[in-house]
Order: sequence, then structure tokens, then C-alpha cells
Amino acid sequence: MKATIKLIAWAFTVFGLVFAGVGAFFFYQDSQFAQRAQTAQGVVSEVVRKTRESSYTAIVRFTDSQGRQQEMADRINSSPPRFSQGDTVEVLYDPQSPSNALVNDLMGRYFLPGMFTILGVLIALVGIGIHLFSVYKKRRETWLLRFGQPVEAEFLHVFLDEKVSVNGANPFRVVAQGTDPQTGRIRRYESGAIWVDPTEQLQGRKLRVLIDPKTSDRHMIDLTDVVGDPA
Repeated sequence: MKATIKLIAWAFTVFGLVFAGVGAFFFYQDSQFAQRAQTAQGVVSEVVRKTRESSYTAIVRFTDSQGRQQEMADRINSSPPRFSQGDTVEVLYDPQSPSNALVNDLMGRYFLPGMFTILGVLIALVGIGIHLFSVYKKRRETWLLRFGQPVEAEFLHVFLDEKVSVNGANPFRVVAQGTDPQTGRIRRYESGAIWVDPTEQLQGRKLRVLIDPKTSDRHMIDLTDVVGDPA
């Protein structure tokens, strides 16, 4: 399961970077297009409904620098429509190929580049976050194994953590009870996520809990002799 989580993290990171790269490429294309394009005033001649998508796109007519009438479809489909028939819009068009044109506004130029870039960054951040959390968790466990104050605790039970799900599977968590060295009171200790049910192996056993000397809320139940290196 640890390998699966790492694979998911890498998948999110790679796909996110690819999406962000596509968005950056679209921004580059827009910049190159804007450098060679000319502007014209266009009029929305009609608003066409896309039946399958239940959205609308504007058909814009404009006159190019040669005095020829041109027609183009807005690249953005939306519901409700963002333009009405008769609206005046500014058009950017390629003088070498006037049919290659777009509405010169924020949505017309930057919706697709922005969507891919923002979505890509968010997806990549999820993957990077999973990586960083895994590194933090591993370093915390290593530190507790070296410097944690050991406390003997009584095994209570194992429960299925339905709040966490990876590929439709839920992890188990071990619950033990022992003395809090800082308060002297009995308290509950809970393990990290594990992907096998160790109930049979832990019945009637005493468990070693490693506690941060500064705060007992930072602890780990040592299960390395039962499940190995937990996920």
C-alpha cells in the first residue's frame, strides 16, 4: 500500500506539471499571436446553442484591414451565453489568415491557458503535499524511535479508519492504553495508519509506545515487529 500511495503522489505531481506545462504553452501561443495580430471591431451576429453541451457560443462578424467581411466563432462556450446578439466586441485576428481570430477580452484570451495552469498547479501541489507529508511522517517516526520516551501500554482494539481511503481501501489503526508520563494519568494512544489487521497478533500483548518528552500528543505505537515499516 505504501507503494500505491507513492505511485498516486507521483501521478498527481506528473499530471499536474503536464497540465501546467500545457497552460504555459497556451500563454506562449497567445503572446506570439498577439504580436502579429491586428485588432478590429466586431459585432455578435448570432448566439448559437450547442445542443449536446447545453451551452452557447457567439458568432462574430468583423471587417479586416483589406475591407473584407470575416466571421469567427468565440472560443468560449458558456451557459448562460456571455454575449447577446448585437453586442460589439474587439477582435484579434491573424492578418495572414483572418479566420484565425478570437475575442480580445480576458475570457477569450486567457480562460483556457489559465484553466490548464491553475488546475495543473493544484494537482501538482496535491502530489507534492503527499510526498512532503510522507517525508515528515517518516522523519517523525525515526526521531521517536531514537529519542522517544518508551511507555508500556495495554492493547485495546483495532478499528477501521473510514475517514481515510486509498483506492477504495481504508486503513486500520491500533488503540492502546497506558500512563501518560507527563501527567501520570491513564490515556489512550492511537497508531498511524496500517494496511493489515493485526488484532490476532496483538491480543493480550503489551505494546511499546514512544512519546515525545515535550508533548505526549506526539507519539507512535511501535508495531515494527508486527507489521514492519507502517505506511
